Amino acid sequence: MLYTFSFLIAGAALTMSAPTASAQGRYSAALRTILTRTASGTCPADMMQAKLLKACRQQIAKSGPPLASKGTIKALNFIKTTHTFGRTEFYKVFFTKGNPEIWQIGGLERGKFAELYTDDE
Repeated sequence: MLYTFSFLIAGAALTMSAPTASAQGRYSAALRTILTRTASGTCPADMMQAKLLKACRQQIAKSGPPLASKGTIKALNFIKTTHTFGRTEFYKVFFTKGNPEIWQIGGLERGKFAELYTDDE
């Protein structure tokens, strides 16, 4: 399933940066909350910057049910951090149903995220 609400970086070209060695990420709890709330049909306005929230609301009918069908999150395994446009963290997310997915979350500013993305199906 392709979740397209996401990875919003206004006006910036995407480039790759070297991963930062880190034992664990900072955003796992936020990622779990955002995915859980999105699966239940709610875009968490208190956690998303305006452009990400707008994209989420436009796509929630399409992205929420497939995410919900995966069941609850069993585990999030931190993979890496990049610093291309601020801090972005990558996680392997394990659900009770289906295959694990790689998710990225970042762009944290004033307590809200600008980036949330997966291209896993």
